[in-house]
Amino acid sequence: MSSPYQVIARKWRPQTFDDVVGQDHVVRTLKNAIARNRIAHAYLFVGPRGTGKTSMARIFAKALNVTGGPKADFDVNDPIAQSIADGSCLDVIEIDGASNNGVEQVRELRDTVRYAPAQGKFKVYIIDEVHMLSTAAFNALLKTLEEPPAHAKFIFATTEVQKVLPTIISRCQRFDLKPIPTELIVQRLKKIAIAEKIKVSDAALGSIARMADGGMRDAQSIFDQMISFCGNEVSEADVLDVYGLVAGEKIAALAAALAAGDHRKIVEIVDECDENGRDLYRLLVDVQTNVRGALLAAIGKGGRSDALGTPMTTEQLTRLLDGLREGENGVKHGLSEKINFEVALLKAVEASRARAIDSLIKEIATLADSLPEDGSKKNG
Repeated sequence: MSSPYQVIARKWRPQTFDDVVGQDHVVRTLKNAIARNRIAHAYLFVGPRGTGKTSMARIFAKALNVTGGPKADFDVNDPIAQSIADGSCLDVIEIDGASNNGVEQVRELRDTVRYAPAQGKFKVYIIDEVHMLSTAAFNALLKTLEEPPAHAKFIFATTEVQKVLPTIISRCQRFDLKPIPTELIVQRLKKIAIAEKIKVSDAALGSIARMADGGMRDAQSIFDQMISFCGNEVSEADVLDVYGLVAGEKIAALAAALAAGDHRKIVEIVDECDENGRDLYRLLVDVQTNVRGALLAAIGKGGRSDALGTPMTTEQLTRLLDGLREGENGVKHGLSEKINFEVALLKAVEASRARAIDSLIKEIATLADSLPEDGSKKNG
């Protein structure tokens, strides 16, 4: 009997610290804490979805409880590490904060935390989406967090840290996981494609990574869907068609038209994208990324850049970017996506060409300083 199919996001989930992508600052700190025996009793992992919060919590739990542990460079085939990976370890208790958010569940946890671990050195409680706990549940947890038994470790994960009580945060070591850079997502997907014997172009992987917005799990899920759609060969055109994305060259062409103030070209590109069923809100986000790149280039070059094909100052690029940002809500929630998108682009162009009043005053003041104080001095 063949083994059941596992989606890529689960099959390729990080199993050791070395497998984790894009969170080197967290990995290094946790490894050092283990090596120096400075293991805290409570940790809080904060970050966007799909960046590795729960995976990091499980890996840390393995490092604490493996045979001969705690040790950072553990063997993935260790029986305890394997039992944690498949969810059968009695000493690692995973709790979903969304469905176990009442004070009764926390009181039950508080009662069981006193009992010694069955297999490893520590009882590790991983609470996912901890921000979903009620205020009463948080308060019930406070005393345990303040004076936990030596064998108990708590690891919390959340996407919305602002909803977690400050009294909880102050009792934890906090780690902020960052969105994963596009190039690292592409590298990881390449590795998966080779192992899974999938032929995929770099441009297709780039589009998938762009769509994922810094989330490795999202990127792997999109890649999985593309394999189901295309089979063993995935092209950029397939990714663009399935997800309504716009090719990188077209995004660059639209950004160049904005910089040049070419209204006709802007409308032409928008018409083409709309006719092909492209996601205009996603296109707006991608264009902003291009303009931001030009702005950073202008800052690096002392205030001017021609990265978009037309020389522009930092002030012009800032105004262009701000105009695009102001149009986001209308494009996303407005009645007519296309019209709102065109208006947002054209307004951004006009904003980039307007002069800031303070810069005009500064120029006039400079000119005034260069003039003679009165006509008599000039004649004399």
